[in-house]
Amino acid sequence: MIIILKDLPKLSLNKLYAGMHWTKRKQIKDAYTLIVKSQFKDVLPASNRYDTEYHFTFKLRPLDASNCVAMVKMIEDIIFENDGYKIIKSILITSEKGAEDMVEIKIN
Repeated sequence: MIIILKDLPKLSLNKLYAGMHWTKRKQIKDAYTLIVKSQFKDVLPASNRYDTEYHFTFKLRPLDASNCVAMVKMIEDIIFENDGYKIIKSILITSEKGAEDMVEIKIN
């Protein structure tokens, strides 16, 4: 399965480490929920196990792959019924400069 999500707010893990206020984190989480649910309606069941790949592209100032973790976590919480270690077997994250801000998610 391939899911493409566009125009998600860019959130670096460094911002969370810097002590972003909880109200700002909630605003970002709410924006992610709205955007992801508008582009992907399903919830993937916990009855399966998944290997996932997240390929991010950014028009301006791409984040390095490890700084995309906060975005991966928010997306994962929205599209999977459960994201426990028995359900999500692996996560691969790549990041590069691209024509648009988007993430392509491959789920096996």
